[in-house]
Formats: sequence, C-alpha cells, structure tokens
Amino acid sequence: MDVEKIGKTITFLRKRAGYTQKELADRIGISDKAVSKWERGQGLPEIGYLRKLSILLDTDSDSLLDGDTVYHKSGWRGVLVLDDNPYGIGAGTIVYDKPLINFLLSYFLLVGIKEIDIVCTNSDQEYIKRVLNDGSDYGIKIETYTNGLKDLMKFKDSESKDDVPINNGSLGNIMMVYGRCVLYGVDQTRFFQKAMINRNHFTMLVLPKKINQPSPIMMDIDKRVVSDNASIMDSHSAALRTQYDFSDIPILFFPASYFQNIVAASGISEFIEDCMKQNEMFVEMLDRGFVEIEVNNWENVQEAATFLKIVQDKCGMNVYCIEEVAWRRGMISLDQLQKLGLRHRSTPYGDYILSLYDRLSKCRE
Repeated sequence: MDVEKIGKTITFLRKRAGYTQKELADRIGISDKAVSKWERGQGLPEIGYLRKLSILLDTDSDSLLDGDTVYHKSGWRGVLVLDDNPYGIGAGTIVYDKPLINFLLSYFLLVGIKEIDIVCTNSDQEYIKRVLNDGSDYGIKIETYTNGLKDLMKFKDSESKDDVPINNGSLGNIMMVYGRCVLYGVDQTRFFQKAMINRNHFTMLVLPKKINQPSPIMMDIDKRVVSDNASIMDSHSAALRTQYDFSDIPILFFPASYFQNIVAASGISEFIEDCMKQNEMFVEMLDRGFVEIEVNNWENVQEAATFLKIVQDKCGMNVYCIEEVAWRRGMISLDQLQKLGLRHRSTPYGDYILSLYDRLSKCRE
C-alpha cells in the first residue's frame, strides 16, 4: 500500500470537493493535523473514518486505498413516496421516540444522498415544512410535492436552478423509498452501496425469509429476477434458493431514465411486476437477521415501537437518529449537531444528541 500515493489522492479529492483541511477534519470529527498527516503520507485514515471520508470526497473506500483519483460525481437523488394512508399514519406519526419521517430519511442519509424529493399528502407536506423546513439544517435539500409522481417529471437542478427533464442523462440515478418501511440490520449502509454499484441496473432489496413464502422472489446467478420458476429450478443457479425464499423491500435503485415509465404505469408495484416478467429486475440480498416492519396500521406502529425500544434499551444507542447520521456522514458539523440537539433539550432524544456532542467534542480536543 503506497501511503504517499494515498495522501496525494486525498489532497486532490479534498480540493476538488472544495474543503480546506480544517473543514474536512471538522466534518469527520478529527483534528486538521490528522488530515495533514494523511496528505503528507505520514499515516492512513483509521477504518472507522474511511467510509465517511470516501462519502465526503465522493469516491469509494477501495479506490481511496488504491490511490486512484476516482471522483464519481454520482448524481444520486432520493425520492420518497408517502401515499395517503387510510389509518392516518403519516410523516409525523411517532414510532416510540421519533416521527416516522426520520426512519425513511435516514436511508438516504446513510449513503450520502443530499437531494430528496418527497411525494406526499397536503398534511404530510405541512408537517415536513414545519419540522424540517427545507432540510438545510441537516445538510440536505428537501422538496415536497402533493400531486403524485408526475410532479417529478422535471427535477430542479441544484446548480443552475433550472428545471431538467427526467430523461436528461445528467440526472444520473435515483434511490426510491416507496413505503412506510422500518428496516434494521447490521451494516445496512454496505448493502445499500452494493445495490448502487451497477448504475445501469434496476435493483431492489430482498430479504431472506423462511421457505414457502406466498410469493417468493426467484433469481439467477447474476441476481437477475427470473419470472419462470421452472427454468431456474432446472439450472445450476437453483443453488441460490436452496435455504430461503426472498421477499422484496420497498427500496429501489435505478437510472433516472426509468422514471418516466414508472410514472406512466398504473402504480409502482405494477411497474415492478412488469420488470420482473421481462427479466429486467436485479436484486441485492440482505443478510439473515435483518428486520423489516411495514408501518401501515396502528398495530404495526405498536410493533415497530416495541422493537425500537428493545433495540435502543439493550444497545444503549438511539437508532434512526437523523441528526447523528447527518453528522457521521459529514453533512453537518459538530457545532450544528449541538444546535439540533438543543432543539430537543429536556427530552431523552435531545439528551442523547447532546451527550453524543459532548463525547465527540472531547475526542476532537
């Protein structure tokens, strides 16, 4: 491993991203002396900082350690679809100690997606604007739309501020969350990033479950969904489903060019079914132990709240805390984290954020 080459790569990508050494250090939560040592080839980033550093520099960990000046200019956008719910469960519904919108936004923040468009009801739009405003306090940009996906046929370009047609190749790719899904498991970010690797594929997440699920997902050795069950069972790729069936998670990754077809379809689920029938759908398989809870009724809310309470009580950490995720992904500074924590002062949620700030501040000294 060429330490000097890695240092030069970090220097090049830092300047390209527009950070000073101090600004980059503040985003990571270290001293600027540490960044200076990396760039002079006198040390390497610790494993714990590597993922955050790669997201800030818009590259990947492997390229960084190889000393390659890979600058993805990824162009990923987030789209969150919150349809009207007959039980009144919306963005502001509290699941244990935080609103549902926090869970859903955290998926985008985990992979560094900063521009997020939310298709929602009028009441959800009002709540989001009141609580999150435009998202800038969290280092992100939120736009809300109330007339369905067709409102997104033109995206607002973040640099020119002009409307850009969805079929414009410069828009890159979209990560879409289209359901009220609470997803929890080890190394969740890594699986999202794996689903984002092949940017030409329409990829969905799938979860291993017990055999004989009512509608299992079948796939070949290339992780392409195969609609003809007989053909897959007769092939060597049948080994992929010997132990488990797989069910889909409502999180998708696809080129922006697909979006027009999704809007033209009668619904997202119907479009996905068509992709499966035409063998155009790929999957990324989550590991055993992942938990998915669809929050579509009040019984689901109680179930998710109970699960969340157990996880947080036993781990001693607050999960789906978007303030913490935003800091760990370098979207906000440590001082901004403190300001967000003060908004929730005298609550267990705010106390957690402020205790995190105190601990991180001591590490920076």
